[in-house]
Amino acid sequence: MSDKNKHDATGKRLTAEEAAKGGPAAAQATACLTLYNGPAVKWQISVTFNPNTYPFVITGGTIKGTICGSPKGVVTGGSMGPTLLIHGNLDGGGGCASTVAIVGHYQDPSSYAGTYGFDGSSTEFPHTTLYCCGTC
Repeated sequence: MSDKNKHDATGKRLTAEEAAKGGPAAAQATACLTLYNGPAVKWQISVTFNPNTYPFVITGGTIKGTICGSPKGVVTGGSMGPTLLIHGNLDGGGGCASTVAIVGHYQDPSSYAGTYGFDGSSTEFPHTTLYCCGTC
């Protein structure tokens, strides 16, 4: 196929230079999740992910709420699909953990049930994490 007939995913005709650059950059979308563990634990987790993969590859985000070091929690990776995996870095100061790992399995309605833990563990505490609407 000649360069003059190449298009991007939206139908826009590509120049020869654009076509030579290769495939499109990874797509990015956001999702808001809320993690609960009893009345004292509520975290708002905003994740960025590639919607063109499945399970969805989590590429970043933030963790805020009752987590130690809030609002400085940063999502560093993970995935969402039949299972949930979120890795994050925390402030680590003032006696707080340095990292968090959240794991879970999908359940209906749209939520995950599982465990989370700190500094290398993912099984210290139970949680239910729900998809939420609006901004995190």
